[in-house]
Amino acid sequence: MNPDLLKNRKVQIAGIVVVALVVLLSAFVFFRNGNQIGQNVNTNILPTEIPIPTILPEELGLTLEAGPKGQTVIVSVANTQGISAIEYELSYLAGDLPRGAIGQIDVSESPATKEVTLGTCSDVCHYDKDVSGIKVILKVTKDDGSVFQSSATLDSI
Repeated sequence: MNPDLLKNRKVQIAGIVVVALVVLLSAFVFFRNGNQIGQNVNTNILPTEIPIPTILPEELGLTLEAGPKGQTVIVSVANTQGISAIEYELSYLAGDLPRGAIGQIDVSESPATKEVTLGTCSDVCHYDKDVSGIKVILKVTKDDGSVFQSSATLDSI
């Protein structure tokens, strides 16, 4: 065998090994950094929760009561003075299934009331059965923009 050919073959193999090592090292560095080239991301930052101050249900005159036939609940806020908006989140159990509804309560009249259907309605209403653990959480926005929350519960219908 020709010694020059053997020498060239060793150089070629060494070159291939060097290229393979560079590719592997580059891939390692790329994946180790989590594909974040050009991004400065701190994964240790947790979202800051800003607590919403509560307002007592008694201050609002908040009541939660069963509607006619036990198919609805009526959320009522008697004291709407100084309030620009009220949003509600109603949650309950229908048997073992968690259910709920969200919406707004019109504050243009006092008391402000909302009758919430316990079920679904489109052309025809299908009411939930075995309703229990009813809870309403209100997000109350005052005229000055400050936000409060309040809640009321009803064990069953």
